[in-house]
Amino acid sequence: MKASVVSLFSGLFVILQPDLTAAAVILNVTPNRQQFFTGEPVRLSCEEEEDGSSADGWTLKRKWLQKTETCGVQGFQNCRGGTYSVSALSHADRGDYWCEDPKGRETIKVTIAVSDRFIMDIPALPVMVGGNVTLRCRDRVGSPVLVEFFRFKEHQKPKGVAPDGQFKIINIQKSDEGSYWCSHGQVTSASSTLHVRDPPVFAQTVSGLSFFRLFLHLVVITPYCITTGLLISIYCCRKTGKAPVGAPEITMQKVEHVDAAVAPTMLN
Repeated sequence: MKASVVSLFSGLFVILQPDLTAAAVILNVTPNRQQFFTGEPVRLSCEEEEDGSSADGWTLKRKWLQKTETCGVQGFQNCRGGTYSVSALSHADRGDYWCEDPKGRETIKVTIAVSDRFIMDIPALPVMVGGNVTLRCRDRVGSPVLVEFFRFKEHQKPKGVAPDGQFKIINIQKSDEGSYWCSHGQVTSASSTLHVRDPPVFAQTVSGLSFFRLFLHLVVITPYCITTGLLISIYCCRKTGKAPVGAPEITMQKVEHVDAAVAPTMLN
């Protein structure tokens, strides 16, 4: 009986297993930007995307030119495990940053750019499909300036001209993903990649296809649950000596009838 119950639970686990995925890990950048002025603070940390807790076992790495450094190992000052905090950025902090686990799995790389004069505010974290994003170009003073926004492979002409230094993308799509930069006269910002991601699977359950898949899962899982409950009930009743719910009862009348039939035979 125990083997049957275990077998049923094992089968249920196999059915559900394709939909079970490990929690996603991200490189969180605070503030959520890729470009900074020298002297500004920043914090980079490897975190669980679901709850923002520290991602155990993941290490922060960075690469500048051809040199790769590991957090806390190769001159990576103020860095512990998966967290790097800087109170005043310098040009030495430029580079590609990412989180990596012992199996070699990596998060999306974020390129941190540091400038003395002119930057573009662009999110470090991916933007969800259907969302809105505003790219802002500014100097160290922060005053609005007339800028032209460009996109990689479309740099022959500006993607947009913004008198106030802002370029808005409404209802963003995967096709909007790519590298952007802006210019003001002879001054040009660094180029940074705008990452776009699809909504989580859970958020897509409003679609008809997801409801259909949910229905199929219920059809498959329900018999397992019912059968498992019955087997557990029978197993418990056998241990206690009680008949399971719904089982026929042997009445005292039948027992007495049997005793009466056997009695004459015993007397003879």
